[in-house]
Amino acid sequence: MGKTYSEEEVIQRVYDANKQRGKYLAFIVRELDQAGFKDFDGALRKAIFNFGKDKGAKCGNFDAKGFMNCLINDDVIKGIVGYEEVGTSDESRAEFTFSRCPLEEGWKEMGLSLDERHRLCSIASEHDFGFIANGEDLKLEMPEGIGLGNSSCRLVAKKKA
Repeated sequence: MGKTYSEEEVIQRVYDANKQRGKYLAFIVRELDQAGFKDFDGALRKAIFNFGKDKGAKCGNFDAKGFMNCLINDDVIKGIVGYEEVGTSDESRAEFTFSRCPLEEGWKEMGLSLDERHRLCSIASEHDFGFIANGEDLKLEMPEGIGLGNSSCRLVAKKKA
């Protein structure tokens, strides 16, 4: 029989894999910068947005609470990002925070500056904007981000006015 893993071990392994994903993005951006490519951030944003949209499509058409529940859909993911729901969520509004970011940790390990991390954070966040694009007339606000120098990421999903 194979080895069994505790929930903490699984969380750490998945966290580490996501940290490597952040480093992967940073190395791509660094190489494109060094090669002299100009204005490629938009293409990266679009690709990551489309990845998020594809990933979110598995949830079907969802409301604000459904977005939150589909994006953060199990205890492993909650443990990885330090998930906390803020207030009470419903179909028109859901707010939650992440107190941990494996991408940010990977970028810090690489010695990237706050400006570099901010840039990468805003590119990587397109995943969430693509994900919510599958929802019922929803918009996403991210007023705080760990990669922006805040202590947590805060996501607010709302019905469009």
